[in-house]
Formats: sequence, structure tokens, C-alpha cells
Amino acid sequence: MKYAVAFVLAFLLAILEVSFMPYFQVLEVTPSLVLMFVASWAVVRGQEEAFVVVPLAGFIRDLVTSDPLGTSALAFTPIVLLAAAVQLRSMDSDFVPTVMVVAAGSLSYGIISLLILATAGQSMPWMDGMLTAVLPLVVVNALFTPVVYLPVRWVGARSTTRILGPNRITSPL
Repeated sequence: MKYAVAFVLAFLLAILEVSFMPYFQVLEVTPSLVLMFVASWAVVRGQEEAFVVVPLAGFIRDLVTSDPLGTSALAFTPIVLLAAAVQLRSMDSDFVPTVMVVAAGSLSYGIISLLILATAGQSMPWMDGMLTAVLPLVVVNALFTPVVYLPVRWVGARSTTRILGPNRITSPL
């Protein structure tokens, strides 16, 4: 059931990202709702679920955009590692770690996408791509994180125990 919910949410956000969000640009970039969803899900729901949801959402995003199939799935992969690294620190809220994962995930997504597009023959000058597309995307996605984080948090946090720091196991109860 949880993966069906993730599939529906990722599909709806991908459709919204392609149909409506191009008309809503900030700093001349479009917020990536699917990337924010994947990062929020990975931090809130945990690494185990992120292993399934991240590639699923990446392929859904690629199917509704003009990117080569697999680009987003590959570019979203570092988000799982970033979310796992963030879980090692004890924090009262998942919001700040989610914003950090969204920002770092946006940076890695932009770099990996530029590499893939350059490999596919659609190259862009690296400095121009970083300054006009990737860095503004990092800022915009971090600022828009609450729009996606709150519904993901509402769907529910994971109920399993997790390790927070060295040799400590706590329960979210």
C-alpha cells in the first residue's frame, strides 16, 4: 500500500511539474517537485523504502519529461545515500535534514544530469549550466521543500526503530 501511495504521489507531482510548474519559475528555474518528494520520502520514511521509491519516481519523471529514460533515476540515487547519512544524527525534527538533503540532492541531480546530457550529445557549457541552472535550482528547491515535505509527513513517518548516532537506538514513540 505504501508503494502504491508513493507511485500515485510521484505520478501526480510529475504531471504537475510538467504541466503547471513551467509557468511558475523562480530565479528562472522551475522547482523540481519530484526531487523534493523523493528527498522528503527518503528522510521521513527511511532508507529501506527509499530504495524502492527513488528509482520508481525517477522513471516516472523521465516518462513524462523529455529527458532520456533513466536520467532522473540515476540522478536521484545520491539522495538515498544523503538521507542515510542524515539519519546518523539525532534531531527532533525531520524538516531541517530534509531541506539539507533536498539542497545536496539538487546539486548532485544537476551535475549528474549535465553529465548524462553531455554524454547524449546535448552539451551545455559547464560554467553556464552550473550558474544559470544548477545553483538556482538548489536554492529554489530548498525554499519550496515545505510544499512537498508537509504532505509526505502527513502520510506518515516510518514506525520502525532507527539508529541515531553511535550505538544509540531510539523509537519515534
